[in-house]
Amino acid sequence: AQVHITLQRHVILMDAVEVPGQGLPSTTSWETVIVTETDRMSTMGVYHRIPGALLKTYGGRGGVSNVGLDGGQAEHTKIVLDGIDLTSPQNGQTDLSEIPPVFFQQMYQSRYAGTAFGSGAMDGVIQLRPWFNRSFLNAATGSFDFKSVATGYNLAHTKTALQFIGGGYSSAEDYQFIYDDTTYNRDNNNMDQTFFGSRMQYRPSLKTIVKSSVFLSKSDRGVAGSISFPSPHAKRINTLSLVSASLVRLLPSGHVRIHISRRANDEQYSDPDLSNDSRHEVSAQALKLNFNQRLLKQLEAFTALELRSEMIKSNDVGNHNRTLSAITVSLIYTVLPGVVIRPNLRVDGGSSFRETTSDLYVQTKVPVLGLIRGRVGNGFRLPTFNDLFWPTGSYTDGNPNLKSEKSAYFSFGMERNFSNGSQVSLEWRERHTNNLITWTAGDDFVWRPLNVDETLRKSYSISFRAPFMTQNLSVSGYMTGNEMNDLASDKALPYVPKHTGQLQLQYSWASSTLDIQSYYSGERYYSGYDDDYNPIDITLAAFTNVSLGMHVAMPGWNALRLHFTVENMLGADTSFFPEYPEPGLRVNGGISILL
Repeated sequence: AQVHITLQRHVILMDAVEVPGQGLPSTTSWETVIVTETDRMSTMGVYHRIPGALLKTYGGRGGVSNVGLDGGQAEHTKIVLDGIDLTSPQNGQTDLSEIPPVFFQQMYQSRYAGTAFGSGAMDGVIQLRPWFNRSFLNAATGSFDFKSVATGYNLAHTKTALQFIGGGYSSAEDYQFIYDDTTYNRDNNNMDQTFFGSRMQYRPSLKTIVKSSVFLSKSDRGVAGSISFPSPHAKRINTLSLVSASLVRLLPSGHVRIHISRRANDEQYSDPDLSNDSRHEVSAQALKLNFNQRLLKQLEAFTALELRSEMIKSNDVGNHNRTLSAITVSLIYTVLPGVVIRPNLRVDGGSSFRETTSDLYVQTKVPVLGLIRGRVGNGFRLPTFNDLFWPTGSYTDGNPNLKSEKSAYFSFGMERNFSNGSQVSLEWRERHTNNLITWTAGDDFVWRPLNVDETLRKSYSISFRAPFMTQNLSVSGYMTGNEMNDLASDKALPYVPKHTGQLQLQYSWASSTLDIQSYYSGERYYSGYDDDYNPIDITLAAFTNVSLGMHVAMPGWNALRLHFTVENMLGADTSFFPEYPEPGLRVNGGISILL
């Protein structure tokens, strides 16, 4: 007898599984920073999860936001989205408020990526990695007239994967604040943003991968200004476009990667009260060729060639451009099992400069203690277009003779992993930076940028991650300490806390989660004046910022989720600069549907 069995095709839907990456093909090691659902609904709390990171904000969602590491300037930390350098050649910074949180789902950071990224990576690099793996629809609303809508669509075939994301948000951000025991209104701090992103991956063969990405955002905001010098009617509109494409060819014992990228923004500023209008069109294009080859069983080599051009058209700074080139060589030598030596060397050059960046990394595994690592190296940062070409005026003047800022560092660390997934890490870092560019008033009362400042920063960090008591509850966090001196004035660096800390608790059940994050910033100081206009040091009080997020799947329909977040539950004064107050408590609610 014959038996005929007929199988019917039936698609079984499963929840998405997120696996954090263990490393990136590069000349440096990267540490993973977990991005939660709460982070995608909050403002900038995800950056607090990086040990030693300082989020520098200028008031609410509408204010400019950037981040520095270990008390350093924002110009010394590079932000990269899907391989695209976000640094503006005009001012050397990245405005994080123009990067919607839904643009990335993974984050990596390294403090020693100067040989991989060159200028502007003196203190480290933060990599933002997109991974749109599900079709979805999100909507949220909250305090200060906050409204947000985002949608994503994922289409996958045998050789091709396409992802699209788009949406926008708006927020009024007008609120009351107290300054010198007086209550004021913070007005003209609204923000309207629209955004679009797409990624494509195509595999024409088993050994070839083609990728491309496009990210666009348009931000229309009020520019409230500082407390002392408000601008009640000033506006700024900025259109940011990010484009990249790469080709990866796998070899028998390595790979070749060609990557091109472009960052461009068109910023228009207007203030009818002062008849002060300006427009800045800034762009940067880069072409990078990476070649990775395993020469021997114990020896692997990385080589990179990079060409980069930067341009600006500005009715303030003028029209300028510069071309940069770089070559990088890195070796990874496994001396013994568990003992690795990694020397890196990079040479950058242009029409008027040449800089050499180096990094030597050594690690070994020791029983009981775990992984022990040490490194020594240096970095640099080129002057920005603003520094070089700011127009000559009554009280300001650019300086085309500026030198590059330079730094030298060494670090020592230990990392212990346990069988249950727990991890403890300790690290000591010391960084000496000179030729810092500072705008200084001369005897003629004209402000010019000069290479005058020099700093010494000593930092430690203790971080941990562990399941706690039950598989449903996990805990992670860190504590850092900073000893930072401006060697020119022999004083601590302004606005930099001596201690920071973060504690993250996450409890999961079924398809729901509860996040609680607490961030601590110690006392900070800055220079000010007393009632008689005598210079004094003013101390900013320590604060603790506690945020909560609850994400609940509807019973019987896990694809439908409800979201609820509370930021700054204690209503602490979290202002980085006292002249730019933050709004305090925020409450947001939303809904999402996985399609």
